[in-house]
Amino acid sequence: MAKMNKDTFRNVLEREIEDAQSWLASGIRGEQQRNLQYYLGLPLGNEVPGRSQVVSWDVFETIEAALPNFLEPFFSGDNIGEFLPRGPEDAAYAEQATELVNYVIRDDNPGFLLFSDWFKDALLSKIGVLRAKWAQPDPVRESFNGLTSEQLVQFVNDSAVTVLEHAASEVLPSDVAQAAGVQAPLLWDVTIQRQQRGRVELCNVPPGDFVVNRGAKRLEDARLIGEWVTYTRSQLKEMGFKNASEIKSYDGASNLLEIDESADIPVGSADKSLEEVKLFEGFIRCDYNGDGVAEWRRVLVSGDDELENEEVDGHEYAILTPIKLPHRVIGMAMADPVIELQRLNSGLTRQYVDSLFLANNPRTYVNMAAKVNLEDVISNRIGGIIRGEGVASDAVAPIKTALVATESLAGLEMVQGMRERRTGVTRYNQGLDADSLNKTATGITKISNMADKRMLLILRSFAETGVKQLFKLVLRLLTQYQDIPTMVRLRGRFVQFDPRMWSADMDVSTDVGLGTGDRAETLMLLQQFGAFMQQAAQVGLVGPEQVYEFGKALAKNAKLKGADEKFMLSPDRIRPKPPPPSPEQIKAQIEQMKLQAEAAEGDKKRAAELQIKQMELQQQHNDRLLELAAGYLAANSRNAGVMGQPTNIIGGTMLDQNIQVPGVTEQDLNNVAQIINGFAQQFQGGAA
Repeated sequence: MAKMNKDTFRNVLEREIEDAQSWLASGIRGEQQRNLQYYLGLPLGNEVPGRSQVVSWDVFETIEAALPNFLEPFFSGDNIGEFLPRGPEDAAYAEQATELVNYVIRDDNPGFLLFSDWFKDALLSKIGVLRAKWAQPDPVRESFNGLTSEQLVQFVNDSAVTVLEHAASEVLPSDVAQAAGVQAPLLWDVTIQRQQRGRVELCNVPPGDFVVNRGAKRLEDARLIGEWVTYTRSQLKEMGFKNASEIKSYDGASNLLEIDESADIPVGSADKSLEEVKLFEGFIRCDYNGDGVAEWRRVLVSGDDELENEEVDGHEYAILTPIKLPHRVIGMAMADPVIELQRLNSGLTRQYVDSLFLANNPRTYVNMAAKVNLEDVISNRIGGIIRGEGVASDAVAPIKTALVATESLAGLEMVQGMRERRTGVTRYNQGLDADSLNKTATGITKISNMADKRMLLILRSFAETGVKQLFKLVLRLLTQYQDIPTMVRLRGRFVQFDPRMWSADMDVSTDVGLGTGDRAETLMLLQQFGAFMQQAAQVGLVGPEQVYEFGKALAKNAKLKGADEKFMLSPDRIRPKPPPPSPEQIKAQIEQMKLQAEAAEGDKKRAAELQIKQMELQQQHNDRLLELAAGYLAANSRNAGVMGQPTNIIGGTMLDQNIQVPGVTEQDLNNVAQIINGFAQQFQGGAA
């Protein structure tokens, strides 16, 4: 087969777009617009002048009550989803892919806000659409003056930088540098082009702008999938289209959900660059190259031309629908079964209010034969007078109106029960009211479990369809376009990832629960299971890996994000205990301890002997000082004629000393000895 020419491709594309648009506009677009009007509580169109015009907000209450139960399971844990390796070669990369893809969805993009709009679109408008595309910013041109040679080399070595222009200049004139005997340093003026880092960009697609072909049973089987986009001519110029001022809008591009908002916007604009152009951007499956196999092509289509047309690996959309219909891409919204109930609830509420108004303000019968003054009757002034003739009861009497408030309340309760059965959103999983407190605990538990199963079915449908599709889309974009390793900050530390080695076919696993009620019950069961874990650890039935996983489960259900990093160490990060010493090592250690003990004992003995020797020397020194002091005192006494020649003043007793040297005490000897010792030290110091 020959390659498809431009005209043939245009005809195929227009036929698919027109068929899809006519199918969507014939019913689905109108139902989406109706659901939005009921969600906003707008008038129903059957209001009667002079009567109550209150509108019940059943659609709003149902969606807003259900939305937290759908969002919490995805964002209360550490990861929204996890990748499972397809083969043994993917095992090493599955955990890395899980970390990076969750980071891209939750942190690099406003994940919670995107999921909130995504889920609300599905609950309200039958289908929620999220697009994941690779955004590659344009290169940035920068100029630098006065760079050194080292700085220039840094630019040249940077793979993301291309040097466009460079020129050298000398700081000093050559003659001055030569006279100074130095080499003139060079400075560089450089112009570079820096390549910006690409990223995966997530964005919500309005359900009214989304287009899919009529016969698509699954998103994977679709022939056409895309959206209506609006660009200003200035944006088209920035995108690289030189003829941006001549591009025409695509005929038939409309979004019924935005008619009210765009009704007051002028078609023309004084500034031509701000004029809006509506285009079709999407993906079509066809045999463009003539090889007999249909492939995906990404297109950007204007009113008379294809601005972009390139072959790609697949589309970039992830969709979800709350109530799936077999063999259909677009199912039912949670708002669909509530529309009729909101109309019925509004009518019963209006009757209830009108009945109260008429009962509290009844009409009055006036007997004109009693010549009652009508102005006095009409003037409902407190303490006022009504003029007339005859008995008052015969002249003026209120007309009683039947009060149907009780019956209306019973009808409202019936409608409430119908809404709970249809949607699974009950007063018990929203918060108890006064009436629900009268029910038994067992009854409330049964009703809550039945309702929770309905909501769990929708939640599981979201996880198995749109969320899985989103994870696979992000992984495919990362492996296809991330051509250099990237560094991201996870749990307080920077981690480097290289998606080029990953497989884009890894499976995705999502773990979803039912919010706080189910989580509290699970946490209680885990705490009870902890007692068994303690007993099992004593007999060796569990190891560090099982204890670590049990702790992660406890932290997850207790809403402690990152507890596995903050409070626990994974078994692979725990340093292994050293092996027990061998008998030879134990014997060597004992011998070493004995030698150390003997050496310590010898040191202690030598220290004691040294201390005794020092004490003996000190005692000898003191004795010599005392002898010198005694001789000095005896000489003084002999010169004074007090005593004769001393015989043994030191060796004898104190009585002998007193007899030989009368009036000399032991303190006198010590004082003289200190003086002599001081003289000796001064003498030694002077000699030195």
